[in-house]
Amino acid sequence: MLFQPRNSDPTSSARLFFQSKMWSISSRLAAIAAAVLIWSVVVSGTAIAQSSIEVSKNSHSAQNGPPADVPFEISNPKHKKFSEVDAVRIYTQACDLLARSVRPEHPPQLRPKFRLVLGTDSDEFVRDAAETEIHLKSWNPEKFAQGVVIVALREVVPRPDLARLARLSVSMATSAVDVSEVGNH
Repeated sequence: MLFQPRNSDPTSSARLFFQSKMWSISSRLAAIAAAVLIWSVVVSGTAIAQSSIEVSKNSHSAQNGPPADVPFEISNPKHKKFSEVDAVRIYTQACDLLARSVRPEHPPQLRPKFRLVLGTDSDEFVRDAAETEIHLKSWNPEKFAQGVVIVALREVVPRPDLARLARLSVSMATSAVDVSEVGNH
C-alpha cells in the first residue's frame, strides 16, 4: 500500500492480531473478509477521486469558494495547492462507500475527525493518543482517500473493540486444534 501508517503505541493491537501462527477457521474468514473490504475500498479510491474531480469541473458551486462546513481540520503551512471542495467531496464519498461496504442494509453515519496536514516530509497516517492526522507531501486525491478510509475504519471498529478482537483472535487461534493433530495423539 502506498500509505505508511505510524502509531506511537509500540504494542499495537493490530500487530498482535497478525502475529499468531495458527488461526481458527472463523479467524481466517474474518481476516479474509476484512482484507476484501479494505481492498475494495482502496481500489475504489481512484474512482472516487476521478468522479470528484469531474463533478467539480461541471459544478458552478465548486467555483464559488470553499464549503461552509469542512468536516476535518486543515493545516497547510507551506501553502500547497489543493481544492478544499474536492477534499470534502472525497471525504464524504470515502466515508459513505465504506459505510455501505460494512453494512449495506443500514449504513452507519461515518464522519471521522482528523487533521489533514499538507507539505510534510512523507505521506503517512499518524495517530498519537487522541490526535489523528493524515500527512501528505502534496495534495494527492488517492492518498487522501486512503487516509480517510483508514481513519473511518477506526470509527467502525473502535480501539477497545479492536483490542478485544485481537485478544479473542489470539485466544481462539491458540485453542484451535488442527484435525491432523488429533489423530497423532
